[in-house]
Amino acid sequence: MAKNDYKATSIRDRYKSLVKRNTLTKVAVSSDEKRTRAELLDMIEDMFETKNANITAEKLRAFFHILVKSVENKSDDVLNLNNATTVSSLPTREPRDAGFLWNDRGTVKIS
Repeated sequence: MAKNDYKATSIRDRYKSLVKRNTLTKVAVSSDEKRTRAELLDMIEDMFETKNANITAEKLRAFFHILVKSVENKSDDVLNLNNATTVSSLPTREPRDAGFLWNDRGTVKIS
């Protein structure tokens, strides 16, 4: 359960005022930029190790970029299929949702 009512106009307006609004575009993220949950959790543990204790805004920014790229988002994910698309350029893990192409050891499959 969420801590706040994120659909409430007052909360949405407050958050919008705190974050710069950019023009939204479609995003193509290659499979080698995405990380598994285990890898993301390991990154968090490494970043917050007591001996490390050198968390910077730049390190957090980099982690958040990796995190966002690792999350599937049908509203702006783009699959660029063209004459240059090869089997090796497709994801090698079956997508969770139906209807997406993926590379199963050299064979193109639809999830």
